[in-house]
Amino acid sequence: MFISFVAISFVIWFFKKFSKEYQEEIEMKIEIIDVPNSYIISSISNPFLNLNIKATGFQLLYYYFLQDKIEISFQKAEYSKNKGYLEIASQFNNLQQQLLSDTEILTFFPSELEITYEPEFSKKVPVAYPKINLDVGYSITKFNIVPDSILVTGPKNLLDDINDVNLNFKNELPVKSNISKKLSLVKKNKKINYNFYEVDVKLYVELFSEKKLTIPISVSNFPKDMVLKLFPSEVEIIFSSTISNLKITKESDFKIGFNYDSIDKEKKTAEVKLINGPSTAKNVRIKPKDVFFLIRK
Repeated sequence: MFISFVAISFVIWFFKKFSKEYQEEIEMKIEIIDVPNSYIISSISNPFLNLNIKATGFQLLYYYFLQDKIEISFQKAEYSKNKGYLEIASQFNNLQQQLLSDTEILTFFPSELEITYEPEFSKKVPVAYPKINLDVGYSITKFNIVPDSILVTGPKNLLDDINDVNLNFKNELPVKSNISKKLSLVKKNKKINYNFYEVDVKLYVELFSEKKLTIPISVSNFPKDMVLKLFPSEVEIIFSSTISNLKITKESDFKIGFNYDSIDKEKKTAEVKLINGPSTAKNVRIKPKDVFFLIRK
């Protein structure tokens, strides 16, 4: 009963104490609003506004713990030479409206605010493709980022150092299946803004392998009144591709050969090159690279 009596007494005292009006000074962080869109604030003369107010104890608790910011509009500010000036008295009604209804502002400090701003610039930069850690035997067949470039805005000196934007992508485990997800973009500086903060990423991977084919050598621009004998007359090509593409790729898809004008007539050799082949064939190697020839008239 004694504890209950003490608790009830404390509650009565608390409500009686904090229901009274007090004159107190509170400090609120200033948030500048209504600055022209083409301006970026780089500094403010005073980031805090000290308010001398008349309020109840409950209201003071509210300001101390729940409302520690106040907005100041720079719509009526004067701008000159990358600086903006505002008499805070012109915003008195706006300040009063942001406080609880029974709170009365007596005085405030500072009486004037000055901001320094920079003109806003913009440029388009690509989204950088991240490094992908692939599992053994897998390769990327398609990699789409939408959008693949974004508009970056901010101060000119910061934009000069930005040539691309990175994805917030962590590739800890080796990739062996397709990926389709939204990824956020890494923001390099608080003063920099993007027109997109997320992009759609679609990565397609397939198991790769190698295939070996024997292809006849073709010769272009060879005189019709001559006979050419090649040693060997065929070459072996080795290329890599997806398993599904390897099954349908055949000898006739490739053209291997050389131009008669490029031969070394003294050594009687010619360098064989890939003239045509499917785009799905990767890392094409030719064996042998050089062939011998005999010419008869």
